[in-house]
Amino acid sequence: MQSLSSSNSAALRIRTLLLASVALHLATSPLRADEDDSAQRIPSSARDLYSPSQRSFEPQAALPGGPHQNPRGTGGDADDDSHSHPVLMQNLKQRLQYSDPFFRDMVVDLYARTHYLRQDNTNPTRQQAWAGGGAVSLRTGFYRDFLQFEIVGATSQPLYAPSGEGGTLLLTEQQAEVSALSVANARMRFLGQELTTGRQLLKTPYVNPYDTRMIPNTVEGVVLTRQRDKSSWLDYGGGYLWGFKARDSSYFVSFSNELGIHEDRGMLFGGIKLKPVDGLTIGGFSYLIPDILNTAFAEADWLLPTIIHEVDFRLSVNYTNQQSVGSRLMRGGDFSASQISARAAASYANATGYVAISSNGKSDDLVNPFGSFPAYTNMDQMHFNEAGQTAIVGGISYDFSELVADGLKFAVLYGNAYGIIDPATGAPRSDQRELDIKLEYLPKSGPFADTHLMFIYSDVQFPENRPGERRQQQFHGALTYLLPTL
Repeated sequence: MQSLSSSNSAALRIRTLLLASVALHLATSPLRADEDDSAQRIPSSARDLYSPSQRSFEPQAALPGGPHQNPRGTGGDADDDSHSHPVLMQNLKQRLQYSDPFFRDMVVDLYARTHYLRQDNTNPTRQQAWAGGGAVSLRTGFYRDFLQFEIVGATSQPLYAPSGEGGTLLLTEQQAEVSALSVANARMRFLGQELTTGRQLLKTPYVNPYDTRMIPNTVEGVVLTRQRDKSSWLDYGGGYLWGFKARDSSYFVSFSNELGIHEDRGMLFGGIKLKPVDGLTIGGFSYLIPDILNTAFAEADWLLPTIIHEVDFRLSVNYTNQQSVGSRLMRGGDFSASQISARAAASYANATGYVAISSNGKSDDLVNPFGSFPAYTNMDQMHFNEAGQTAIVGGISYDFSELVADGLKFAVLYGNAYGIIDPATGAPRSDQRELDIKLEYLPKSGPFADTHLMFIYSDVQFPENRPGERRQQQFHGALTYLLPTL
């Protein structure tokens, strides 16, 4: 009972700190907000569309799906402006400007976030929760241009969590809080490389933060990448990961355990991305969990040269192959899955439209509990990763910043999937149709800068299901506020 009381007291102190800090900042000075590479962002043009390879290995903010500033304190000396912007502790920041870079470039950020989600399933069940919390992050500067430390504590506390309605990923399956020291690492810089050891946020096509709930996915391991300010036309990364913490968990487990396999296996991964000409990104990645699974991914993403003012065209294609390896512990034997996905997009001024298609092999469903799926047809509820499935998705969006309010965007997407089979029996499954309606507010200046608001409504239809089990609706809304503290 004493332990439970201490936990509740700590949670209350965290909530009080978040609310007090937000109130204090609202009374001081407006700051900036910047876009993230989350797949759920609404694009302002074809240039903003999500590409799984393009932003791989880039530094991540404590809550990548919220507003942030680059993130501060991660670039090289030439582009690191972490000490040039106003912060809550501005006087201390100014006193540190002539100190050693380890202290001068230190960055402290405070995030407050709340998220509500309700999903009415095809059967008479529901997932529903409202959570509040956030994160506190500290990143030092580099000591002698060699050593940097980073630490992030994050929490998601239940505000409304009906019993028996877990599964929203905002909280645990049992509707309990999620709290963790999610990031704690040391980063060493040498010979144009960066070696990060410990708990960290990693951005790659198949292992990524997937920050669309309260707390992002986090990994634990050793990762080597090219130094951030050295990576222009060539970038790469790789390493060994032994721990994974999902969005709805407070604990790190092995990668094999996250797949539901009672063995202790980590993940070896590596990737490279090339930018041979302006606008063209080519990437290749491989992920190996020994004796279980190998995932290979390749992508070519081309933003065509601008010929007509304010008109952009973008073509993208990617391919995934997953195979069981070694002792073949994956699902007790042979496992094989594949997918090819392509997208064509165009934008004029503030309007963007695209069409995407994906086609899957018939052996097994693709798996990826370690992040978002990189297919261009990925939607709010459906990932379109099932065996035999072909999905076609179209979307339009508009940025109303010039007409209504800075940072206001709206999008509508519709997807249709068919040809789905049960990989065990070959029996057909119902087609799937999804409608997504999104509204996003992410101003870059003014009194609500550093605020991110997102509402998403999605409606999935299963026309071949039994009557009464053909519709699954979901609504969720999230508000994130960033308070640059130091």
